[in-house]
Amino acid sequence: MDNSLTASEFQAMTGLSAKALRLYSERKIVTPAFIDKRSGYRYYAPMQLQHGSLVDLLRRARVPVSELPTTSAFSFDRWRENVAFNRQLEDFYLQVAEKVAKFDATEYTAHRTRAEELHWIGVVIDVKVPENSEGKVQAFTELASDTPAIAHAFSHALGGMNIDTLPMSWSAVPETGGRSRSEQIVLARAVLSLPRKFSLVRIAAQVLATTGRKVVVVSGTLPRRLEVTFSAVSRGASTPVDEAAAGYLHVLAFQDHIARLRLTPIRHSGRQVSHGVSLFGDGSVSSDLVSVFDVHFPGRSVSA
Repeated sequence: MDNSLTASEFQAMTGLSAKALRLYSERKIVTPAFIDKRSGYRYYAPMQLQHGSLVDLLRRARVPVSELPTTSAFSFDRWRENVAFNRQLEDFYLQVAEKVAKFDATEYTAHRTRAEELHWIGVVIDVKVPENSEGKVQAFTELASDTPAIAHAFSHALGGMNIDTLPMSWSAVPETGGRSRSEQIVLARAVLSLPRKFSLVRIAAQVLATTGRKVVVVSGTLPRRLEVTFSAVSRGASTPVDEAAAGYLHVLAFQDHIARLRLTPIRHSGRQVSHGVSLFGDGSVSSDLVSVFDVHFPGRSVSA
């Protein structure tokens, strides 16, 4: 081809590596203008230099391959919003991480309360958060709107089936084999007695019909136990960072507590408990949520 550029020349002029150029050719992001059938050599047109340079610079700006344009058109304003969001998110998690790194068990006071056997029924919700920033925003937005709707439909189904509930609800992460399944949460309600299995199936069907979300309904029983909660020794105005860090810090405080007193946990993770009929009063998360950790009764009395 007249005025055509070899792959080596194109790489040198755009900054793209040979490996990147092969990948972008396979993904049809930057494709050769001509391939010699005999030699297999790839050639590029001079007019492709702008697009090749753009792709190289966007990768240096950490734009993922999946977001690279196949032409010179690219939404810079949209990506700047993504970058700004990611920077805020990174800074937020850095602040949370700093608080976790400075954890001091002596800054938390444990409170233990005896609790009797408690039956419960719950709905399991899948929580899948993508890695990309746009996916995170969409996932969290959908979760903020879907979760209260599912909780309301779940509560309505319980009432319709005349299942006697108690004024206590909570959310928790399912635990299987001692490991948390972080892509799921359980919204649970305390009940007077365990429902039959067919009732669980009917409740799941009603939630699906009402919300369009496929869920799994489960039930179980918390044994007689000690419920452990924690409060900070020094209390100040709570910030979003404090609230996000509290979950991690309470888990660390709990592990320190059970290790010192040789207690046996029923669950290693806590439950976010509200002493009300729902975790979502007006469609938002209840403000009276308390992190509760459950342990088996010790073989001897425990001093404060």
